[in-house]
Amino acid sequence: MSIKVIIADDHQLFIDGIKSILSKAIDIEIIGEANNGVEVLKLLEHGLLPEIILTDIRMPVLDGVSLTKTLTKDYPNIKVLALSMFDQTPDVIDMLDAGAKGYVTKNVEKTELISAIHTLIKGDYFFSNTIPKDIKNWFNKETASLPESDLTKREKEILQLIVKGRTSLEMANQLNLSKYTIDTHRKNIHKKLGIKSNTGLVNYALKHL
Repeated sequence: MSIKVIIADDHQLFIDGIKSILSKAIDIEIIGEANNGVEVLKLLEHGLLPEIILTDIRMPVLDGVSLTKTLTKDYPNIKVLALSMFDQTPDVIDMLDAGAKGYVTKNVEKTELISAIHTLIKGDYFFSNTIPKDIKNWFNKETASLPESDLTKREKEILQLIVKGRTSLEMANQLNLSKYTIDTHRKNIHKKLGIKSNTGLVNYALKHL
């Protein structure tokens, strides 16, 4: 089956370029396009259900960060891949904290973009080659003074799934637990580690698990 994708960007020429790139992939289908976040939400309200949304960060009416926060809350099964001219750490962190599962710059190569989509579908994160160093530096700052945790075996298991980008519902199905139980574990993990953001949790896991 094809991976269904919606593209959101306020420059039509860019949308057309991405459509041209993705048309080369036989397993990716563009089912919609929008020029801002509000238009994306309207497409979803009218029944379009993509697996991936490619979104710019800076858009009028409703930007990419705000859109991603709404998608994470109301459409948790949709994975967001940020496409931006900017690769500065604050922009990347804003999108990751909002719930994005990947971040690529707009000069992305065809093969890299297709690979990013496939990576997100598998449940993993994806970053452009220019991103990891910036993210690593932010991660190190975020967790430099963290104490050793007393996470339970189950909490460590859930933390590893958070690193893979799994939603609470996906974790519940995989672990045969209720979503309420998963959410409770997640709250306990945040509290024990003293980390507020999912991005911080990802870095903690990479360093300590």
